[in-house]
Amino acid sequence: MTFEICKSKKEDLEKILELLKELAIHENMLDDVKCTTKELEESFFKHEYAKALSLKVNGEIVGYAMYYFTFSSFWGLGGLYLEDIYIQPQYRKKGYAKAVFKYLAQICKEKNLKRLEWVCLNDNDLGIEFYTKLNARHMNEWRTYRLEGENLEALM
Repeated sequence: MTFEICKSKKEDLEKILELLKELAIHENMLDDVKCTTKELEESFFKHEYAKALSLKVNGEIVGYAMYYFTFSSFWGLGGLYLEDIYIQPQYRKKGYAKAVFKYLAQICKEKNLKRLEWVCLNDNDLGIEFYTKLNARHMNEWRTYRLEGENLEALM
């Protein structure tokens, strides 16, 4: 099997949205998926809020990764935030996720980014095991907060 990581194209977005919904089902969050392929297209290609990678085996998209750039005030330098990485179950444990992290690490090197960060659900045992093997540091001293919907609008 040939595995490749490609910058996503507009024609990949329908499949990526399908895979995003698979991830949401796995995380019991399907009701939270509000985006459409049009919104993904605008976010990735018009506004460039984020970037998407298509993960392919023998030319077929079997996963995706989405990321965007961040900034560290303490370091005075940028970072990369991995929003999602998803690989269909039948293609896991074949080294593909590690290849994605190597790809992202190379972007960090090329752009002089000093951090590669992401979050992981507490019950994602497979992910936690994988990230531990990468020697990723669990940032348990931080809490993630979010304002959305009515609560965000109340501040406007």
